[in-house]
Amino acid sequence: MWTMGKKNGLRRHHFAGIVLGLCFGIILSSWCRHKILPCAPLAGKCCRTIHVNYHVNIAVDHLEFHNNHALPEVVVKKSNKGLDLNSYINKYDKNFLLIGVITAKKYLDTRAVAAFNTWTNSCSGTCKVIFFSSEGSTTEKEIPLVSLDGTDDSYPPQRKSLLMLKYMHDNYINNFEWFMRADDDVFVKGDKIEKFLRSVNSSVPHFIGQAGLGKKEEIGKLFLNRHENFCMGGPGILFSHTTLRHVGPHVHSCIDNLLTTHEDVEVGRCVRRYTGSSCTWAFEMQSLFYQNYKEEKGSFKTTLKDKSVRKALTLHSIKDPQHQYRIQNYLHSSHIQDLHQKELYLQREITQIEQNLGILKPTDSITRQGMMPSLTKYKPKVRDEVLTWDFLSKSMMSHHNLNPKRGINKPLKHALEDNINQVLQIMNKNARQKGRTIDYKDLWYGYRRVSPLYGADYILDLLLTYRKHKGRKMTVPVRRHAYLHQTFGEVEFIEDPSTASSNIEHKESNSPFTFSSLGKGGKSSEIIHFILPLAGKVPVFKRFMQNYEEVCLKTKEATQLHIVVFNSESDSSSIKSLISIVGQYQKRYGGADIEVIYADGPFARARALDLGMSQLNEDSLLFFIDVDILFDTDALLRIRFNTIKDIQVYYPIVFSQYDPSLICSNSNSCDIKWTNFTSDLGYWRSFGYGIVSTYKQDLISVGGLDTSIKGWGKEDVDLYTKFVESNLTLYRSIDPRLVHAFHQVICDAKLNDAQYQMCIGSKASSFGSQWQLSNIVYSLPNILDKKDGRR
Repeated sequence: MWTMGKKNGLRRHHFAGIVLGLCFGIILSSWCRHKILPCAPLAGKCCRTIHVNYHVNIAVDHLEFHNNHALPEVVVKKSNKGLDLNSYINKYDKNFLLIGVITAKKYLDTRAVAAFNTWTNSCSGTCKVIFFSSEGSTTEKEIPLVSLDGTDDSYPPQRKSLLMLKYMHDNYINNFEWFMRADDDVFVKGDKIEKFLRSVNSSVPHFIGQAGLGKKEEIGKLFLNRHENFCMGGPGILFSHTTLRHVGPHVHSCIDNLLTTHEDVEVGRCVRRYTGSSCTWAFEMQSLFYQNYKEEKGSFKTTLKDKSVRKALTLHSIKDPQHQYRIQNYLHSSHIQDLHQKELYLQREITQIEQNLGILKPTDSITRQGMMPSLTKYKPKVRDEVLTWDFLSKSMMSHHNLNPKRGINKPLKHALEDNINQVLQIMNKNARQKGRTIDYKDLWYGYRRVSPLYGADYILDLLLTYRKHKGRKMTVPVRRHAYLHQTFGEVEFIEDPSTASSNIEHKESNSPFTFSSLGKGGKSSEIIHFILPLAGKVPVFKRFMQNYEEVCLKTKEATQLHIVVFNSESDSSSIKSLISIVGQYQKRYGGADIEVIYADGPFARARALDLGMSQLNEDSLLFFIDVDILFDTDALLRIRFNTIKDIQVYYPIVFSQYDPSLICSNSNSCDIKWTNFTSDLGYWRSFGYGIVSTYKQDLISVGGLDTSIKGWGKEDVDLYTKFVESNLTLYRSIDPRLVHAFHQVICDAKLNDAQYQMCIGSKASSFGSQWQLSNIVYSLPNILDKKDGRR
């Protein structure tokens, strides 16, 4: 027995010696490596590198340290060329909230600038914002920037985030009540956050944000206990000054003990270790710190008007910096709308009080804003003054349009969305107290009209979802009628900055939508090649040349006119007259800018246009025009600037005049100005594609004109389709200086069925307006007074 015990003891001593030897060898090798082997040449004098293994398949990190500290102190670069922090934040002032924004070098001039120019202004005076970037970060922009030594732009930004908290603690812990960690792709509503935090005690350790547990596949791998969580970093995290006081001195320890690759998880672990506090579990935080899961690429392109966006304190994520400005404009406009609504309520209340006190007599006129909402404010005196309603459903039915049924346009869609959102806000004003919420589902149908004196009226049949939260819970679909009146506001006068007093400094906008440089440079002098197909029509051609002379020849505009004349469609006398008219202008102004091309065979517009441009080079700017078109110099300007080579084709929408004999049937004199665009005199040709401006190179790239099409029509639709199917952009807009003068339309029975039907449709639409035609029908008793059985 003694022999066996002795042998076991020897074995234990032998094993212990091996373990002690291994430990001593590891310590000795580490000491030798740092003492004997020199540092890398690029590391600098007297520097050493420590290799930290983050335990769970995390890449080894290389951290510099100074003055024999185990981990680096926060070193601030003073030469970042941004806004001076000492002037931006006075260390003797007491402020409310300091927001630290994590960014990177590549986003300093984009996302950081957009954030600083937009949402940071919403909390000016009560909070400050500092942008934190990696070592060596600089910018020429006027933004408050801190460059942290020992950090880079690698993702996730664990070191950068924790060292940012360290910096805020070391420099501003006594200057602010609250601190916030934010990304550069978040939109922060500073005024709402301040209002929210004013109700929370900052002397208590608070760690506020949207609680997270990780993705489904990460559950159990983030080293979180059963009741532990973390605040998601994307929508932002709030720290009370008490929380940061506890955490700030221990940031180095937190960096030394990272367990995951997630930055927000490690921040939450650090806060929990030194304060004992976890992220707020409140369900409401999901809507206050809003993460946009509805859009894959973010930026709130389609969800900006959701009710959750209006309620949120922060919006994440906004990857495109331009959308920071769009969101700010929307929030500002919503705020202005709310103020106008409050003003309207007050004016109505004042009017009501004055009526009750007898100050305002029944015979006194009431301002538009002081009148109570009603659908019967306007009272017509005659039949023609009756305001008609437009029917709304999936499409819109309206007699105002030549085609009564059409899709709901974007302005009307936005108006409906805004009105419905306001209705739901009123319905859900006391939703929490009532224990129910009402959500919008769809618009079943509705009616809309606009009174020029009072505003817009709506009658909407809404499909809603009723959700009861208190007592017996239920969710049921309901329908409700909403009777809405949208009152016009007061007339506001705003001074145009371009005409403001010279004493007022005016900074010219860099927006691409300002036209301060319009008319300057080579674009305004680019030659426009008019291609004009012609067959007969001597009087009309004479009028066209008079117009062309006034606009182009007398003013020496950079234009050339190419006239394609078909011999077979005109008799010899007509051709001689045409040539005589052209000869007069060539003799007067020179023949270089006016060209006549003869074409044989029957009239074919596609062939004429192709012949007209055949001798021009591929860089030529072409303008296909008809002899019935009237124009002026403004039209030439738009042709030049709206037609962009390799990028854009210009399809102007021209105004087409009605038959003057119908318009002037009840008057002795009929002087119709071609710049008069009233609905009784003509209509905008929304479906006309014959007038187009393009470069020859772009026309060739899409396949050119189909010269096999004979006679009237169809060639324009064919070319338009080719452009639509190409990579070119089609710019289509009303041009108030392009007018199609009325002429009798003669449809040749020899045309094929498609062309003939198009010709008949064009002829029918040019007679007169629906209002005029209906009045003619009303004046025919044989039609109006037709009795049953009569034919």
